Amino acid sequence: MESIRLAPEPRSIGAARRFVQSQLAARELEAAVAVLLTSELVTNVVQHARTELTVVVNVEPSVRVEVHDGVVATRAFREIVARPRTEVPATSHGGRGLGLVSALASRFGLDDEPGHWDGKILWFELDPADLA
Repeated sequence: MESIRLAPEPRSIGAARRFVQSQLAARELEAAVAVLLTSELVTNVVQHARTELTVVVNVEPSVRVEVHDGVVATRAFREIVARPRTEVPATSHGGRGLGLVSALASRFGLDDEPGHWDGKILWFELDPADLA
């Protein structure tokens, strides 16, 4: 399991993508979907949570990427994660990210157990078949 800590700024989105890409490439795993989904989760932190974040990559038995931030999940956010929007008006400038993560990941979720982390952890997993 490897991790990187990043500042809440736009350039961290690219840094997170490169980190995930390098972790999977080092293990000869296809990284395109994981990189895209990481980008979506990190963008949400940069735009909404605005706290330092940590990206964690674990590759066994499936690829799991976690994005930790410093904001506790609200009830509204938990509901969005439980039922991410899949239809967003074409004129909307956002709102598609969690729907995309939900659609492409094998599994996707939110951890925000009090005491385990001062904030929340959004994560996704990709089974080996999803990396092809």
